[in-house]
Amino acid sequence: MARLSDKEINEIRSKANIVEVIARYIPLTKKGKSHVCTCPFHDDHDPSMSISEDKQIYKCFVCGAGGNVFTFIQKFEQISFIEAVCKVADFVGMQIDHSFSLPEKKVDPHKEALYKVCKDMIEFTHYQLQTIEAKPMKEYLIKRGVHEDIMQRFEIGYNPKKDNVYQFLHAKKHLDEHILEAGVARMSSIGMKDVFTHRITIPIHDAQGNPVGFTARRIEDNEEAKYINTQDTLIYHKGQLIFNYHRAKAIAKKENRIYIVEGAMDVLAFEKVGLSNSVAMLGTACTKEQLILLKQLSVPIVLCYDGDKAGRNATYKFGKLASEHRVAFEVVKNTYELDPDEIIDMYGKDELRNVVNSTISWLDFLFVYLNEKYNLDNYSQRKEFALEMAQHIETLQEDFEKHSYYIRLAQLTGFDMKQEVSTPVKKESSHYTKRTFLKMPKAGQYVAEQEIISQMLNGIAASNYFKNELGFFKNDLCNKLAMYIVDYYRHHASMDIANLLDKIKEEPVKQLLLDISNWELALEDVRMDVLEDAVRKVKACLLDDKIQSLNEEIKQMADPIAKAALADKKNKLILNRRSLLHKEGNDNEPK
Repeated sequence: MARLSDKEINEIRSKANIVEVIARYIPLTKKGKSHVCTCPFHDDHDPSMSISEDKQIYKCFVCGAGGNVFTFIQKFEQISFIEAVCKVADFVGMQIDHSFSLPEKKVDPHKEALYKVCKDMIEFTHYQLQTIEAKPMKEYLIKRGVHEDIMQRFEIGYNPKKDNVYQFLHAKKHLDEHILEAGVARMSSIGMKDVFTHRITIPIHDAQGNPVGFTARRIEDNEEAKYINTQDTLIYHKGQLIFNYHRAKAIAKKENRIYIVEGAMDVLAFEKVGLSNSVAMLGTACTKEQLILLKQLSVPIVLCYDGDKAGRNATYKFGKLASEHRVAFEVVKNTYELDPDEIIDMYGKDELRNVVNSTISWLDFLFVYLNEKYNLDNYSQRKEFALEMAQHIETLQEDFEKHSYYIRLAQLTGFDMKQEVSTPVKKESSHYTKRTFLKMPKAGQYVAEQEIISQMLNGIAASNYFKNELGFFKNDLCNKLAMYIVDYYRHHASMDIANLLDKIKEEPVKQLLLDISNWELALEDVRMDVLEDAVRKVKACLLDDKIQSLNEEIKQMADPIAKAALADKKNKLILNRRSLLHKEGNDNEPK
């Protein structure tokens, strides 16, 4: 089986910027030389994760999570190392030349059973759409412009009356508990009943393409809801799903754009005009998890909600959340109070294409939306409008954009907000105290060993000095890390901590490396005087251990001649220790 070589892995890592990659998943804030963010690996409310662009590593102050770009993606997405490498390669546009087998994912048999229920229901309902009973439903779809090719691509179906879906799944030997858990049938006082009876069914898949649920439309005009969706199940969580994401993601990357619409039927409307790179939130407000999926596409986002009041309100809610998480997007300038299908019916397919190609910025949308929300003839409301707009303007990255929008705001309200608004300082919670990574107090020998390792990470000269003067550490973790560093310099002229992390197998050793490499008091270059001093301290501690061991032997020794010999040996060690500590002057002599 072919495998990625270390050279290929290193090349992929070297082309990736850890700051840019992590920013795909969570919003970052620049702080000095580093970037900080709330840690996604524990319940974090204050920014406790630090990302070093220089060292290409991250580290959480609180939970200790840390590593390089591959480690972050592997842990965040719960995937294998090689899958994380492939994902980073995709991010940086690197083609992996040869094919290789990814490790088999652990299959949850419970989830697999529910996927199979949904898959069999899709096949059954899609077949039923071709029957005589479903003729009115098929005619309805064709009348709406959903022709056979779209029905096939989206696996649209029909759930007949008389609980045929349950009967079919039961005949296929699916357990009743799995049918219930998949959300396609429910238990009633008279037995099992189909959830989507006499409705057109459109399957919903997760990001990996597994079938997880359905959205279903009624045909007849009655008091029932026009659309019903699968309720939350083990495999269906609507806040974590985006309709059509698994199909649209590849096309979105090719077209360098993703359209977000309100519902599944809007996705079908876009499909009618040849726009296959659209997705929908299934009628729910956008969530943080959905934003992460969108951000991972790394393509411009175009928001295409309906032009009516409900659509504008939904755009506002999406925009606030997207701005909070620093997800850039544009808004379609929809002057029609119509949904995509209605635009097609009234003005034709070309007009829908024209509409989605006419976009405005989030700030331009806000100027119109908030102008309708606030009465600018009222002083108090005009002030509230100016304050809210100024907060959004402050989130812009480009100074020229800020300047332009502040001028526009001043012209509209009479307030010069540029000098008045500043970003409020967030008060840190009392439960969190930032600390340095080398936690004090520690045994002097352990601190000295970590100081030596810190110097070894700065250059090969320090590694060679350690190898020649000491060769080992008493602390097991420090010793293992030192051996990894010495071995690394056998093949590399300079240190790459992100690369070294991939060489280390033991998690505690990795954590020690992250702690030392993020030590705020660490020197940036090899300092031989500091290194020599730390080596002397370690040697002195080793002599202390030997002296202590001799003390214990002397206490147990009965023979006076042997006792005197041990005492003489002990005195020589004491002299050696004193001489060692006096090499840099009397200030190093312990008092």
